[in-house]
Amino acid sequence: MCATLTHAPADSSSPHSRVRPWEGFTPRAVLVALSLIPVNILFMLRGLIWGQSRPATVSLIFNVVISLTLVTMASRVLGRFWPRLRLSPAELAVVYAMLTLSASLSGLDQIQTMVPVVAHPFWAATPENRWEELFLKQVPRWLTVDDPRALWAYFDSHLPLFATPYWRPWLRVAVVWGGFTLMLLWVMFCLCTLLRRNWVEEAKLSFPIIQTPLAIINPRSGFFTSRVAWIGFALAFTIDIINGLHKLYPAVPSILGSYYDLGQQFRTMPWRAIGWTPLNVFPFAVGLAFFIPLDLAFSCWFFYVYWKCVAVFSAGVGLSRIPQAPWIDEQSHAAYQALAVLSLWGARRQIADALRSAWAGPRPEDRFEPMPYRVALIGALAGLAGLTVFCLAAGMSLPAALGFLLLYLGISLAIARIRAELGSPVHDLHRAGPELILTEVFGPRAVGKRNLIMFGFFWAFNRAQRSHPMPHQIEPLKLGELTGAGQRAIAAALGLAALVAIPTAWLIMLDSFCRYGGTHSMWKGYEAFNRLATWLTAPPEPNWYAVGAIGVSGLTTALLAAARLRWAWWPFHPAGYAVSGSWSMQLFAPSVFVSWLVKTLILRYGGMTSYRPASNFFLGMILGEFLAGTFWGILGIIQHRPMYNFLP
Repeated sequence: MCATLTHAPADSSSPHSRVRPWEGFTPRAVLVALSLIPVNILFMLRGLIWGQSRPATVSLIFNVVISLTLVTMASRVLGRFWPRLRLSPAELAVVYAMLTLSASLSGLDQIQTMVPVVAHPFWAATPENRWEELFLKQVPRWLTVDDPRALWAYFDSHLPLFATPYWRPWLRVAVVWGGFTLMLLWVMFCLCTLLRRNWVEEAKLSFPIIQTPLAIINPRSGFFTSRVAWIGFALAFTIDIINGLHKLYPAVPSILGSYYDLGQQFRTMPWRAIGWTPLNVFPFAVGLAFFIPLDLAFSCWFFYVYWKCVAVFSAGVGLSRIPQAPWIDEQSHAAYQALAVLSLWGARRQIADALRSAWAGPRPEDRFEPMPYRVALIGALAGLAGLTVFCLAAGMSLPAALGFLLLYLGISLAIARIRAELGSPVHDLHRAGPELILTEVFGPRAVGKRNLIMFGFFWAFNRAQRSHPMPHQIEPLKLGELTGAGQRAIAAALGLAALVAIPTAWLIMLDSFCRYGGTHSMWKGYEAFNRLATWLTAPPEPNWYAVGAIGVSGLTTALLAAARLRWAWWPFHPAGYAVSGSWSMQLFAPSVFVSWLVKTLILRYGGMTSYRPASNFFLGMILGEFLAGTFWGILGIIQHRPMYNFLP
């Protein structure tokens, strides 16, 4: 693993007082990050328009890594001539924290979905779909835009945002949903503060995702001077450049650029139930998976195969005749919620300690936390209350609002834990948010029309969880510890990044769709409100099969966790069980398997003496593919045409 920096403690009596709380939060670090946030957001959102790669669909956002690399290299070059211009590792950690959170907020499953969903209902309503009589009369107007002129400017004007006077209704909507997003982020960060010490210092979770930025930031890692790293870089970079040329000029052969769908080989039931099964390898995913602990990597690909077997077995015994069988989405959601409960249970002593500190007042060592525990505790409760008031004002009932919010925060907590412990390349949970569980368990009729309408709008941030912001809050806290950045510095950086990124992303998103047509992502709105229309016109009864599957999955997750505590040799991890049933894991499971196999052979026959050079090689592969992907993305934006996407 990459070497970490050491620091002389300011107070040797306390293990938490290694650095000053605000170390790294300097004007120049903040200025660098603030100048790069709009550039990264513009790259991501204009890339969406022209069909480029979607950086935030995987755990490590590639344009952020490239930005960090360029800043680090520029700092070191300038530092040779003017040492005062060299950014310290702590300052670079602050830069990374601001960039990664802002990029996650601008991701495909955050503002890139929020804007099209909010813009959709009144524009897409027609006499044929009967949305006007079904639900539009009950839609709170402050949640969306109903002005036909403003909608025309967004969908069909092909003019810059401020070229017409119709941008004003969008300002109101952006403030409403931006404020809602900020409240969600605040509650998540309060939870991160309450859990940080347990995850980082007591459980000592490995946080595999941050190993790449750590190697870039840490001058003692030797990454940039490693020949093995540059070999890995050249290999991945060359592969993606050749694949990009193949897309432009088909006569050029591709390398690892095509998909072989194993599912196409099975044409009869029950084997056909295996479904889409792509066999492909992504160099960067192999590199990311190399830093996953072996048992966790094994669990990822093992349970991926397990879910395929479940689908085939269910078809074999006739369950395929029951709608949605074998309820893998519901089972995955239940596994996430079980992981959230287990994470809270495992941190119960730390949470109790934080509660005592919040009640009795701050202790000296608490100043090295991201915020005082009293602020975190009261802030989390106040933030949850604010979110609930938002939902009530929009017409939701109190039980439905609290049920949705608590389930969503459970998903948030589980994803952060999965990332901290497993380092999974993906965690999407497509179309399996809280609204799925609530409607499956109680049925749409019992949930109620007003609540269902809000479930449609909540698709804006709940369609999938690939760019979920909570792990991008707690991972920089760990990176700060390893690079000497103060926890208060990282907290301030994350807060400032959110305040800047949300309005910037809304502005760029609205301007892009006004210029090039809002129909580019209109399908996200159709997903949300067609489902709502189905709930209202043909509401299904409670799905007791799904309820049973949810219970079985929750129990399975608990048993897997108990087995790991009971037997040290137990190879099956509940986090692997949770993430492996998703759509995205179908793309990356073969890469995880290849990485697991290579790492197993290296450790068995080469030992730790071979691990370090190998880790540099795989870090180089990650950076090489990321740089090539950035190059093709920029070229596609400039030429207004799709280029090669190493991220599907």
